[in-house]
Amino acid sequence: MDMALELLIPLTYIPGVALLIMSTSQRYSYVNSTIHEFSDEECRIQTERVKQEIRRAHLFRNSLLALYLSVAFFSLGSLVAFLVNAWGITTSTTVLEIATVVGVGCIVFAVSTLAAESILSLDIIKRHAKRHEDKNNDSR
Repeated sequence: MDMALELLIPLTYIPGVALLIMSTSQRYSYVNSTIHEFSDEECRIQTERVKQEIRRAHLFRNSLLALYLSVAFFSLGSLVAFLVNAWGITTSTTVLEIATVVGVGCIVFAVSTLAAESILSLDIIKRHAKRHEDKNNDSR
């Protein structure tokens, strides 16, 4: 019975990863919408802003890919370990441990990528606020 519970441990990570996937995919969708809203003229004028938004899109994509891979490794590790255990092979925990470590590594990568995106987003906000402030000072 203890072995059966051990085989399910990686699956307990999946709900948390699912929440990260949902929020990240919503933010990714928003960035894509923002990029599509730029007209051709805005793209020529605001090339730095467009580059930043594209960089954000890349960070979100990389994060989502890592989160998807973590779910795959957690699921695959539990499935393989369960099947190996069901056949009576005692080395099933090795597969489970490797898949869990790789899955957790994917989550760490995804979270660090999301942190980099947050820093970039703050930079975009600061630049936008600075431009707005400079416009207001020029109009006075």
